[in-house]
Amino acid sequence: MSQDSQELNEISSLVPPEHSRYPFSCPWAVPNPLTHIQDIWKRWRAPPLPPQRTIYINDPARNGGFCHNRISTTKYSIVTFIPRFVYDQFRRYANLFFLLIASLQQIPGVSPTGQFTTAVPLLLVLLATAVKEIIEDWRRHNADSIENGRMIDVFRVGIFQSIPWTKVVVGDIVKVCRGQFFPADLILLSSSEPQGVCYIETSNLDGETNLKIRQSYNQTANMEKRSDLNLLRGKLECEGPNTRLYEFSGNITIQHYRPEPLSANQVLLRGAQLRNTDWIYGLVVYTGHDTKLMRNSTKAPLKRSKMDHVTNRQVFWLFIALVALSVFSSAGSSIWNAFYADEGYLLLPTSSEAAAGSFFLSILTFIILYNNLIPISLIV
Repeated sequence: MSQDSQELNEISSLVPPEHSRYPFSCPWAVPNPLTHIQDIWKRWRAPPLPPQRTIYINDPARNGGFCHNRISTTKYSIVTFIPRFVYDQFRRYANLFFLLIASLQQIPGVSPTGQFTTAVPLLLVLLATAVKEIIEDWRRHNADSIENGRMIDVFRVGIFQSIPWTKVVVGDIVKVCRGQFFPADLILLSSSEPQGVCYIETSNLDGETNLKIRQSYNQTANMEKRSDLNLLRGKLECEGPNTRLYEFSGNITIQHYRPEPLSANQVLLRGAQLRNTDWIYGLVVYTGHDTKLMRNSTKAPLKRSKMDHVTNRQVFWLFIALVALSVFSSAGSSIWNAFYADEGYLLLPTSSEAAAGSFFLSILTFIILYNNLIPISLIV
């Protein structure tokens, strides 16, 4: 081997590992800026990891600061109804057009029609739509009240108490019987079946009617008596709330035992139903809007149908045609007045400033006259 090759090998051996990704593998190699920018972009685009949470078993004083178990799927509230409703309605160009016409009709000397010719029908249509929205949202509220008012047995102060779902908190141990729905996301502790096995139906979550098997953690599978639950101590460390229905990462530490990992095989999700199993005991880990079911559901949207998009586009072009027709008519009126003003019996404006003002006012007048080009029955 030549002397030059030996020197090159000695230099290469001094290169730190982080420089191996750059060309020539030498300490003075300049990093590729494009690669650095791509790394930053990937880290920025990656979804943030959910914060971890620690839950203490049978120690409610240390389980504070978590989400309550009340859910709401309503579209409006008392505070947000008016702004959301107004925004939703006036996203439709037809409503904006008739609001413009109703406003122009309030200008004295411009409107050839009555002041309330358009305002009253528009107000009646909006009022009828508001009543319909209130009725639909009231039905959502009633459905939420039924859901939140369901009763469940919770183990507190050494006994089982029957309480509404809304009072279930993280860290509670609940007893769910055959046919009942799970009030929150639970970790299966034990069941009436051997080895802590239970069967659940998840049709409300994924549409599947086939029963799924869940199995409890080994150290708690034999807990069947209240005295066993009363002596249970430990903690659960798991990932924070997220949308992954079929994944779960955490570990449970029971007093006097080593930590053991948990997976989705021990998780009972809110919305699922207990089947073919007399009862189960479960530890609450996620409640309310932190549950995976609610994380995967969205707030009732302000819907816009394909017909709304088509109507908006047609109303836009009709309005352009209406303005063009009004400008043409106003120009024709101004030309006629310029030639025949002296022959008329009306006192028409003669100065250039007055004529210019009359031209623009005539445009507004013709817009009101031609507004039937877009009928108000379009939004009924």
